[in-house]
Amino acid sequence: MKNVMRVFIVIALLIFSTTAFAQIKPGAFNIGPLFGVATFEGNQDLDNAPVLGVRGGYDFTKNWGVEATFNWVPTRYNYGFNANNPQGALGLSGSDSEYTNVYNYRIEAIYNFMPEQRLVPFIAVGIGGQSIDYRGGSGEPDRTRLAPDYGVGVKYFLTDAIALRGDVRHVLAIGSIYNDLEATVGLAFYFGGKKEAPAPAPPVAAVPELEKKMMDEGRARLNVEFDFDKSDIRPQYHDEIKQVADFMVKYPNTKIAIEGHTDSIGTDEYNQKLSQRRVDSVKDYIIDKFGIDGKRLRSEGFGETRPIADNKTAEGRQRNRRVESVLIKLDK
Repeated sequence: MKNVMRVFIVIALLIFSTTAFAQIKPGAFNIGPLFGVATFEGNQDLDNAPVLGVRGGYDFTKNWGVEATFNWVPTRYNYGFNANNPQGALGLSGSDSEYTNVYNYRIEAIYNFMPEQRLVPFIAVGIGGQSIDYRGGSGEPDRTRLAPDYGVGVKYFLTDAIALRGDVRHVLAIGSIYNDLEATVGLAFYFGGKKEAPAPAPPVAAVPELEKKMMDEGRARLNVEFDFDKSDIRPQYHDEIKQVADFMVKYPNTKIAIEGHTDSIGTDEYNQKLSQRRVDSVKDYIIDKFGIDGKRLRSEGFGETRPIADNKTAEGRQRNRRVESVLIKLDK
């Protein structure tokens, strides 16, 4: 037993030299050895003895998992009696005791606390069985009983794939007054599991279309239309104009020219005045609504002199009735 303990301590010290961070992973399996001591309570007349075993588990989530355990306790059954103590064991050894094997097997539900930490305490509740092989000589028949259990434990992750753990279980053999206590230490080797996706990079803010055009071409067309022979700004175009104001706020040394255009319907003189009224309306809206210094804005109407489409078609005339913002100065 001492040699086993020495080996375990050496393994633990070697593993403790690693620095990897670990945590419970959903979908991960684990398996590992355990050893410790079993204490038999009640009137089983069994000596306290080492317990050796193996367990394996699966984590459904970070908090919830399930484990199956099988262990073996090589103990002695004290079957000597005398008249003064007819009900209890004498606690004798040698010919008065027989080597006896106790086998425990169970499946448990596990709840992990703080599953994202290196040190993970947990509780366990399970159901299983206990089989006792008296190996003859005592006259006792072998027994197998239903044995629910409960207990607590703690896992310390040495790496993301190996954990050192300690467990205490209270085992209750149904149909008797037997209560057994197991205290064990062990290792758990983890594999599989869902790898958490890396945190997404913060989204890159989309550059507004108007800003992109102003930076690339020095000019951007505003999608602002007016009613026939009107210079009032329709409410649906407020957001469009706001882009100009946002651009000027972002680049406080910028100066912008607002240019207005019309189609060819009407006289040159009339269209000139109409285009000027419309750009003045846009300029005033930017100044009043967003507090932009008027010295940074210039408004100019060009009437029908700068068409970008054919005035012979309705679609062309619609495109020509436009307002544009033109970059005059940009100091970043």
